[in-house]
Amino acid sequence: MILIHIIADTEDKAIEIADFLNKEKLILNSMILENVIIRKRLENGTAQSTNQTLIMGKTKALLFNTIDKKLREKFVDAMPILYSIPIINMDWEQADELIKETIPV
Repeated sequence: MILIHIIADTEDKAIEIADFLNKEKLILNSMILENVIIRKRLENGTAQSTNQTLIMGKTKALLFNTIDKKLREKFVDAMPILYSIPIINMDWEQADELIKETIPV
């Protein structure tokens, strides 16, 4: 099990991504956090801040590559930032729900 993080440049894009992944049963559910500040180091050594929107969703680790592929196909010109964090422990009933409510792998 993993917690997938997707960083989108707008709230509308984040909602589109979350709805798409939920509809395709690639994630169990999603949480959208607006106004996440991303700090990036520029080539000249200074830092720049941008407001982004973070999507988090629980899924199976084996679905990561499928999610990556589908997002790359859908957002050819502007792939959102995508990475995952392992879920070490989870309530058994919630884990069973995740297994049943996402596509089989």
